[in-house]
Amino acid sequence: MRQLFLFFSLALLLIGCSGKDEPERQSAAGADALRILAGSEIKDLEPLKPAMEKAAGTAIEFIYTGSLDAVERLEAGEAYDGVWLSHGKYLQQTPSIKQKIRASERIMTSPVVMGLKASKVAALGWDKTDPTWADIVRAAGSGKIAYGMTNPASSNSGFTALVGVAAALADKQDALTVDDINTVELRKLFTGQKLTSGSSGWLAEAFVKEQDRLDGMINYESVILTLVAEGKLKEKLVPIYPRDGIVTADYPLMLLNESKRANYDKLVSYLRLPATQQDITQRTLRRPVLPEVEPAAAIPRKTLSELPFPASREVLDKLIEAYQGELRRPASTYFVIDTSGSMQGDGITQLRASLLALTGADTSLSGRFARFQPRERVYFLPFSSTPGKPVRFEIPTNQNEAAAILQAMRNFAEGLPADGGTAIFSSVKVALETAAADRRTDPERAYSVVVMTDGRSQNGISEEEFMTWYQGLPEVSRNLRVFGLLFGDADKSQLEHLAQATGGRVFDARKSLAGAFKEIRGYQ
Repeated sequence: MRQLFLFFSLALLLIGCSGKDEPERQSAAGADALRILAGSEIKDLEPLKPAMEKAAGTAIEFIYTGSLDAVERLEAGEAYDGVWLSHGKYLQQTPSIKQKIRASERIMTSPVVMGLKASKVAALGWDKTDPTWADIVRAAGSGKIAYGMTNPASSNSGFTALVGVAAALADKQDALTVDDINTVELRKLFTGQKLTSGSSGWLAEAFVKEQDRLDGMINYESVILTLVAEGKLKEKLVPIYPRDGIVTADYPLMLLNESKRANYDKLVSYLRLPATQQDITQRTLRRPVLPEVEPAAAIPRKTLSELPFPASREVLDKLIEAYQGELRRPASTYFVIDTSGSMQGDGITQLRASLLALTGADTSLSGRFARFQPRERVYFLPFSSTPGKPVRFEIPTNQNEAAAILQAMRNFAEGLPADGGTAIFSSVKVALETAAADRRTDPERAYSVVVMTDGRSQNGISEEEFMTWYQGLPEVSRNLRVFGLLFGDADKSQLEHLAQATGGRVFDARKSLAGAFKEIRGYQ
């Protein structure tokens, strides 16, 4: 029980990012470099790196990663001089990491808010009076708002929003407790979520492509404002600041290695200079932490009310449990699995192990996060020279019944063969046809297709034939994303074309197939 408790608390830490970067184990900048484990959001400060290094008096190496991975690395004893994520509260609630933190300084801030199209804001009357989170929940629950949001179990922006809504609905001055969590009202919020992402960056990109069917999104204020500034939107998104408060990401730079304190102090001093703060706010549209520094012109001059963040990991634990088991729209995922002859040996072994991990065999923190969840429907569609028959599994909410289904999934995975050719496009076509038929009878579920291959399609219909078929589908049938897992010697272009055509994305599984399977779970 203690392990489960720790897992849920740490699972909150996945930052919204455009993809999980594989950090280098050895420093590329030399032994004296200031090595900082950083969230990929910090990448937009790379232009300042030469000035940072000059100020710090040493080379700086950013090792970009997701926050859950960062926590696992720090708990495993990997040595870094500092850590720079969008939130520090979670790290400070993990005893083994908290004791390693020698100093912490906020560098910039960005509240998590809802951005809505100006016409929708006016229609709801929110251009005259700021709504409460309860107003937003009611609008989403009644079908007045269709929005995108990152998965709270895998992205910090989504979880921060969930914490804020839960705290606001509790309507109390003190920090949220387990008894205060209103799952009935929270469930209404997620009925309006029509786009899910594992990262805040990909959410913004996907929103641009699907802006005609969405009213807005919940994300960092800086991401919303940047999207507006880039001029890619047909209609401006207006940030909504609920009058009962928000939760803000404060991007603390934390020192872990006491021997590097002098370099750390110099770096922090530079980052908190008024001139640097002005540069940061102009570049990133995040808010400066110095009151004397004027925020970028695009940032609304609003006095923000900060909601209290839960002080107990038990509350964080409960929120994630509720999200996974009760709140979110249940998912239906179609795994199109390459079992061709080229997968013989290590390939099929890794594939079996990866699928077993999703059924609960992986007991690591990230493994527990990624496993199949109650109310989920999972289809396994193995293919080689021809598509196999989709095999459906549905995870019940009853634990004993769920255990039996998960065991059946393990048995299926362990029995996967490796023989024959590769018919990628014919197999994805079968998956999309199956998903489209299922959605006609159950439209409220979230549907996605995952195709994993180590080769190039040489059997069945061609890519050109697939694209002709796909473009001829009605729009409702084309609104099904295909996510690709690039493994072995797979043809990257074929997977990328599938992802581009369907609004999905490609994950590189060549270094870790199991890791890629875990990562993709945040998009389902």
